[in-house]
Amino acid sequence: MKITPESKSLEKILSGFETSYYVPDYQRDYSWSSDEVETLWEDVTNSYEQSSEYFMGTVVLKKHSGSEDEFDIVDGQQRLATFSILFSVISAISECFSYNVNLFSDVARNDENKKIAKKIESIASSRLLEVSEPDNYFLKLNKKNDICFQNIIRNRDKVLLTEDEIKVNRTDKRLIKTQKTFYKLIWDSIKGEGALEYLKNLLIHIVKKLKFITIEVENDYDAFLLFESLNSKGMDLSVSDLVKNKILMKWNDSVNNDNSDCLLESWDLMISNIEASRINPVDFLRIYWEAIQGINTTKKELYKYVSNYVDLCDSGKLTIFTKDLLDQSEALSIYASKDLIFPTSNHKRELYLKAFGDINSLKYTTCLPLIMYCSKVKPELLDCASQLSLSFLFRWITIGGYSVGGAKKVFDTVIKNLKEGKSAKSAFMPFFSYEEKIGDAEFKQLIAQFKTQDNSISKYIWSKYELNGNNNEKIPNYSEIHLEHIIPQSPLKWEGERKFELPQGTVIKDWIYNIGNMTLLNKKLNQKEQNDVFSNKKDSYSKSSFIETKTISLKEDWQVKDILNRAKALSDVAERIWPLSIDLVTE
Repeated sequence: MKITPESKSLEKILSGFETSYYVPDYQRDYSWSSDEVETLWEDVTNSYEQSSEYFMGTVVLKKHSGSEDEFDIVDGQQRLATFSILFSVISAISECFSYNVNLFSDVARNDENKKIAKKIESIASSRLLEVSEPDNYFLKLNKKNDICFQNIIRNRDKVLLTEDEIKVNRTDKRLIKTQKTFYKLIWDSIKGEGALEYLKNLLIHIVKKLKFITIEVENDYDAFLLFESLNSKGMDLSVSDLVKNKILMKWNDSVNNDNSDCLLESWDLMISNIEASRINPVDFLRIYWEAIQGINTTKKELYKYVSNYVDLCDSGKLTIFTKDLLDQSEALSIYASKDLIFPTSNHKRELYLKAFGDINSLKYTTCLPLIMYCSKVKPELLDCASQLSLSFLFRWITIGGYSVGGAKKVFDTVIKNLKEGKSAKSAFMPFFSYEEKIGDAEFKQLIAQFKTQDNSISKYIWSKYELNGNNNEKIPNYSEIHLEHIIPQSPLKWEGERKFELPQGTVIKDWIYNIGNMTLLNKKLNQKEQNDVFSNKKDSYSKSSFIETKTISLKEDWQVKDILNRAKALSDVAERIWPLSIDLVTE
């Protein structure tokens, strides 16, 4: 990888007779909020007050169409666009100063100040365009942003001055919000007879003393590797952005006219679908590559595989590829939806969506390539694949504590079996190949001894147990249900009471996080009981809507045998709640 790093000021970056910077269409739209603009202003003015240089981060560039003076910005577009808007605001203020007496009204309109205003205008406008080439503005944003951006930086014959003009409205585009925010910051913070002189000196500081590391790379993949090594804060680019760029470049190379809008629209729809899921775009592409293309890859290697694939596509295959990405993202947005969670998922008619409510709540992702493959190629297996995925991962990872890597090998083998055309029962056989680790007998023993400090896991387990006992009716007001530790997590009162009989060689904390020491309780009742002793908790337990919690209230006291019996009651039905049986597989 060949890179060329260099420390540069904005005076050096935004200058040159034929210099142009392009934000490629694959780049994310301008996204800075007013808060980020205000933070930048504070940083800049503080560095000016301290007369110190200030490091603004990296700008990563790639030659545009082989030109020596034209560059694509692959990282840094947000900052360069923001500073360009600031320069346009300062340019407009200085240009209108001489005839608009409301601008810096305390500053005299004498020849000296008019010269200062003219100098400010010259410095600011020179960072927007090459003055000798009046149409050569240095920065051009992507298709979605550029019309608005050019309108801001080119129309500098009017300033925003009144409260109504600089008021940031919710419906304003972000570029407009940035412009208004800069006006407000200048009017609020630069005042008095010396306002114009201060603005001039601040502008010179911004142009000369703010430093960027500019890095030129030869191609997009080098840019990605650079981000991996720098772990750049505020990075604008990801693998998904690079893939989008690669597809657009290949499309434009394959088709005589640039009709890329349809691809951009398809890509944006895909991203929108993914954002509705609990998966990010890069993970989606990795899952897709494993499920559909059959190649296991890391995030770091992902772009290389996708890039090589796209290189071999003509326009027809490229269209099919992007449509398939969109189709799979639509399916993913349903089964991996942020909103599909336990226990509301129990009301879903489709069995696979019921299972996925649990999978999403438990945050399992190892199964997603298998589910994506079944969704596309074997939809008739979607229900059993989802149920087996849930039961296997719950037994293997959550209760057994075995590695995610070990689980992944099992899922990879299942996908491989399906692609080889094996029958469903043969293909899914790896799920049943670990009897000694997570078979019914071992699973029963593991869950009877299960300990955890993760309240969400324990709440899920006891909620599933409750549903099993009430024919899967419902868990009312799940968000209002808390996990109650019968021996509390702060057991000082219990230790002081000395009624809890400890087995020899154990301490009370050995039993607090045992699954048998936990139950479900209404939020208000749980908050009331907190760390109280058992005799004082019983009344609240008796008022619970959960049968198991009511049963606990009938006990005279709470001892180790009660914890063990409660855990055993759970273990006796666990294999039915999380079944892992070949009988689930339908051919």
